[in-house]
Amino acid sequence: MVKQVKSSLVEEVEKATVSFWYVKEGSEIKKSESLVELVTEKTSFTFESPFSGKITKILVEEGKEISNNQVIAEIETND
Repeated sequence: MVKQVKSSLVEEVEKATVSFWYVKEGSEIKKSESLVELVTEKTSFTFESPFSGKITKILVEEGKEISNNQVIAEIETND
C-alpha cells in the first residue's frame, strides 16, 4: 500500500523550504527516521518519517517551498 507523506508544520507556520532530503527514491526507511530537513523564516528542523517502508516518490525538490499539510513524498508500506 502506498501512503502519502504530508508536511506537518507548527500551527503558526504556513510555509517552509525543503533544505535537503535524507533519503532517495527507492531507499528503505523506518518510522521516525529522518526524512527531510525543512527551513522556515525562524528555524530549521528535521521532519521524521511517519511510516516504515520504501520511498517510491519524492514530490518536492530541494530548494522548493511547501505549505502545511502538502503531500511531499510517497512511501510503500507493508500494511
